[in-house]
Amino acid sequence: MTDGTPVVTLRKRAVAVAILLLVIVIPVLLFFVVPLGVKVYDDGHQLSVSCEIRSATTGSESSASLKGGGASGSQVVVVTDQGGKILLQDGVNRFNADRIAEELSGADRVRFTVGAASWDLRAVTAVFGVSPTAYAYEVEPRG
Repeated sequence: MTDGTPVVTLRKRAVAVAILLLVIVIPVLLFFVVPLGVKVYDDGHQLSVSCEIRSATTGSESSASLKGGGASGSQVVVVTDQGGKILLQDGVNRFNADRIAEELSGADRVRFTVGAASWDLRAVTAVFGVSPTAYAYEVEPRG
């Protein structure tokens, strides 16, 4: 006859593993490994998307970007009809951010070069306040 000791030990181990997963493993994956993997994938898999522009404003870069964080800097936040928010950070600084935002606000359509993973995951990452970052943009001619 057993006194239930192995069942209690297994239950304690299961609880310990669950706590380890919830407190350490899952946050590390969500906040470090996945964003790094998305950035690496995006760098090698870019696509071109054409969007109608609703607005473009200057802002301050957040460390919650999929491109990595830690430094603050200027950015232009572009709100589009098709893609939601798209961030312009590369090549944007405090001296040219207003000019870029004005140029994009006056455009009907803009073609952005974005990372494929960031673009495909934009609905999911928007829940966390993260928007895709464009590598480049080109204002499309009217007509």
